[in-house]
Amino acid sequence: MDYQLLGKNIRKYRLQLGLNQEELAEKVRCSSSHIGQIENNRGIPSLEMVVNIANALHTTVDQLVMDSLACPEIVYLRDIEKRIQNLPTPVKLLACEMLQDMLEIIEKVRD
Repeated sequence: MDYQLLGKNIRKYRLQLGLNQEELAEKVRCSSSHIGQIENNRGIPSLEMVVNIANALHTTVDQLVMDSLACPEIVYLRDIEKRIQNLPTPVKLLACEMLQDMLEIIEKVRD
C-alpha cells in the first residue's frame, strides 16, 4: 500500500469536511502530531486508526485504501459518478437509465 497517497487522501477528506488536524485528532482520540505524521508519510497508522479516521471523515476504509492504490478503474468510475451527480435530477435519472440499459446489453452479449 502507498502510505504517502493514503496520507494525502486522509488530508483531502479532512479538508473537504473543513477540519484541521487538531479537530480530526480529537475525533479519533489521538494527538494532532500523529495525524500530521500519517498525512506526511512519517508514520504508518494501525488498522484501528485507519478505521477511526475513515469513520470520522464520513468515508470508508476501502475508499481511503482504494484511492491510495490509485486503481485507474476506480478513479474512472468515481469521475463518472461525480459527473452524474452534478447533473440536474431529470438528466441524472435519464443518464442512470441509459447506463442500466447499456449494462444489460453488454451482459447479454458477454453471455
